[in-house]
Amino acid sequence: MASLERTAYPQFLSYYSPSDLRQFFTLQDEEINWLKSAGRSAGTRLGLAVLLKVFQHLRYFPSLDKIPSEVITHVRNGLGFGDAIRIEYPVERTLFRHKAMVLGLLNVKPFHGHDAMRQAERFACDAAELMDQRADIINGIIEGVLQARYELPAFSTLDDLAEKAHAAVQNRVFGKVFHRITPQQLEALQALLVTDKLERRQSEYNELKKSAKRPTRKHLDMLVEHLEWLDSITAGDDVLAGLPDTKIRHFAAQAMAYDVSELRECAETKRYTLLVALIRRMQVRARDQLAEMFLRRVATIHKRAKEELDQIQFGQRGQIERLIGTLDGVLAILDGEPDNAAAGAQIREYLAPAGGVHGVRETCAQVQATSGNNYLPLVWKHFKSHRSILFRLVHLLDIRATTQDRTLIDALNLIKTYQDKHRIEWITESIDLSFASDRWRKLLREGDSGDGFGLGLSRRNLEICVFSYLAEELRSGDLSIVGSEEFADYRDQLLSWEECQELLPAYCDKIGLPQDATTFASSLRDWLTDTAQHLDDTFPECRGDVALTASGEPVLRKPIAREIPPSVMSLQNALTQRMPARHILDVLANIEHWMGFTRHFGPLSGNMAKLKQPAERYLLTIFAMGCNLGPTQAARHLGNSGVTPHMLSFVNRRHLSLESLEAAQRELNEVYLRLDLPKIWGDGKTVAADGTQYDFYDENLLAGYHFRYRKMGAVAYRHVANNYIAVFRHFIPPGVWEAIYVIEGLLKAGLSVEADTVHADTQGQSATVFAFTHLLGIKLMPRIRNWKNLTLFRPDKTVKYKYINRLFGDSVDWNLIERHWQDLMQVALSIYAGKISSATLLRKLGSYSRKNRLYFAAQELGNVIRTGFLLEWIGSRELRQEITANTNKIESYNGFAKWLSFGGDVIAVNEPDEQQKRLRYNDLVASALILQNTVDMMRTLGNLRHEGWQITENDVSFLSPYQVAHVKRFGEYSLKLKRKPEAWIADDTFQQVAASVQDMRRATRRA
Repeated sequence: MASLERTAYPQFLSYYSPSDLRQFFTLQDEEINWLKSAGRSAGTRLGLAVLLKVFQHLRYFPSLDKIPSEVITHVRNGLGFGDAIRIEYPVERTLFRHKAMVLGLLNVKPFHGHDAMRQAERFACDAAELMDQRADIINGIIEGVLQARYELPAFSTLDDLAEKAHAAVQNRVFGKVFHRITPQQLEALQALLVTDKLERRQSEYNELKKSAKRPTRKHLDMLVEHLEWLDSITAGDDVLAGLPDTKIRHFAAQAMAYDVSELRECAETKRYTLLVALIRRMQVRARDQLAEMFLRRVATIHKRAKEELDQIQFGQRGQIERLIGTLDGVLAILDGEPDNAAAGAQIREYLAPAGGVHGVRETCAQVQATSGNNYLPLVWKHFKSHRSILFRLVHLLDIRATTQDRTLIDALNLIKTYQDKHRIEWITESIDLSFASDRWRKLLREGDSGDGFGLGLSRRNLEICVFSYLAEELRSGDLSIVGSEEFADYRDQLLSWEECQELLPAYCDKIGLPQDATTFASSLRDWLTDTAQHLDDTFPECRGDVALTASGEPVLRKPIAREIPPSVMSLQNALTQRMPARHILDVLANIEHWMGFTRHFGPLSGNMAKLKQPAERYLLTIFAMGCNLGPTQAARHLGNSGVTPHMLSFVNRRHLSLESLEAAQRELNEVYLRLDLPKIWGDGKTVAADGTQYDFYDENLLAGYHFRYRKMGAVAYRHVANNYIAVFRHFIPPGVWEAIYVIEGLLKAGLSVEADTVHADTQGQSATVFAFTHLLGIKLMPRIRNWKNLTLFRPDKTVKYKYINRLFGDSVDWNLIERHWQDLMQVALSIYAGKISSATLLRKLGSYSRKNRLYFAAQELGNVIRTGFLLEWIGSRELRQEITANTNKIESYNGFAKWLSFGGDVIAVNEPDEQQKRLRYNDLVASALILQNTVDMMRTLGNLRHEGWQITENDVSFLSPYQVAHVKRFGEYSLKLKRKPEAWIADDTFQQVAASVQDMRRATRRA
């Protein structure tokens, strides 16, 4: 049976506040008049009124004994009846008649008869075609039934309908896919499930799930072989053609969670459909990982060539010093001998020990060949060991141009034809080299005499050149890979301009943007002009805080933090002494008693969990993974609980997904946002974004060397709101520009309070990110520490300023922005509509592209927005203080979360999804403790006020929920979920908050 809590089926809230009662159960005047004409006695009139309001609330009639007493009391008071009046239905027929009267008044049909059931079955089948979880199918039936103006049937009826429809569609899909599988494919699939206890203890099925390791030459070779193997299993026709991508993903997720014995237990048609779906998803993942590994290997090849050039130049210092000494000797001869002939003879004699004129010139040529930063002639030495595997890779991947420019693809096809012709060193065929830089073209024709009878192009250097530009254009999106996700053609994922035009008016009104290109550009120009002029006018007032160097670089005084009053220190000490001691497992149990957040977890099918004591298992797994103990260490310290490492591992693998962890996190955040204390700290509409380093196993693509932290690992990138709660988190590899996740974090937060301002570090900004945050109505306000690579743009090249003229280095091309306004808005609307990942798009548009006009337009728009912000940053000490304070909050959160990850310093998993889950586990534990601390602080502050403490809101604003002095991390761990809930949980204040979040969640599902 599906879990009722995971569906949109309406239920009574656990608590109704006075405002809830007024909103949902207040009788309107016309309803009261209708009741007077319909009900004879006060008791039957009250019963009819309660039935009416309850049906409007739930869309079905519950049994009378399930109706909360406060609801009946509220309706009774609305009718003006006294407490003595009770609902009277001495005859059951009267109750049926009243229900029919309510349905008639509301123009709703009763759910009984063949017509109602047939329609519900059709809704179930339609939903089952697109959805796989029974809870989602039930939600689809509910939506259809309500739109058809039927009353909702019992949940068990909906569950039966969903089960039958799901089974019918699944069987049909499984049968359809199975009959498409050829005998050769079936034989290959069967071989995946074979195990031999003597020769092979693990089946090849486990090989399917293997992810990429470190981006080394050896592992690149292994990944190419892995994709070739995957392609060979299902070679031929696409057996999954016509299936929605959501179904393929769901089937693959099921297969990923199963081991080989569980898969064997499935029916034959289901077994092989799941296998084929898993192979498809693993192919997609392998292509993404191959492309990413290719980019890193090419970057490593170039890096090694640069390092070799540095070593050569370092070793040539002696030669250079000797040449300078030789030059000085020649100049001394010329200075002392006025006769040219005599001077020439002396110079020749002087140069003889150094090899004469030819020897000195040869030495000069050697130095000149490696002078400057041209390392390209040295790349072949480091490329040749990768040559064979890179050619295998480009033969394996279907690489296509995303623009009309096919010059690089033509060059790739050319070097493929010469791949095995090792004796041919020069290619004489004509080829368009417009994709290459002048330095590359010169290298390609090195050795060509230039007299029209040249040798052609160097085959070796052309191979290096083509592979280098393949990496560059894959990164920028000018090339795409068929069957990939991260490297797919992003233009195919954008909304059409016709679709955008339908959304444009409402979107621009919401964001506050002009609806045409001319007005958009002119309004930005006016804004930048006014901002620059305002700073120039007020700059003399900023002299104590800002100074300009001779080069125009601003030097800013360090912001001064707010001084902490002594009263705050006393208050903090009182809180530390009085807050109750907590164990982390007790905190998780309290939050579960309060809001039951573990209902978000369960089997992938969406059915009710068949585990013994599922809530306990879920909380123990969250504790084990969130504190980085892992299943083995956690089970070892859980005493006599009977929990084994296998149990924890099974629950993690089969019951807790990334999506369910995020859903639980959102519920905790929503409850936190509704408490009074966090509102003193901030409104939640401003977030700080930053990353912190975590140690990792290194046999994966996520881990790498971070130059800032000077160690191996990955970066946990988070958004933390100004009220201290984390609203987004994601592990990213070192070296990835953190700014590309700024928009993703805001769009995926999914909270009722939508953040519209982001404070970040210098790593959290770029021109492209500034452009699209502006188009999406987001204020990007980073903390700038390094001005060397930042250029400020004048609104017009003719404008001059009295004080700040040296700040500007260039002027804005307004025509470029106006000309590509439509392209920019198409991308912004596509991101807003969820058609494409903002992180994927920003990574591509943030990489230089000579072909992509959108890249240049986004850069220009971003330069405008960034210049305006930097001018405001320079002129406002308060803005700098605010940004610094908020970025300090995320640093505090990172330390708080790591304090809770006390089980070890290393994230000891290599599988990509498991890595991301570990971060979400950690943040879920952190959010639970923040919530518990906030509750304890609210109660303690109330007690202190009751004792006579004078506590001001300003004092409270200095406090933080990152309290740890009272928290016990170590010792014998014991979860006591069956104990009586703590008294504060029953308090109306906390019950009302939890109930309001519960109601909002159900309303969202119904919508």
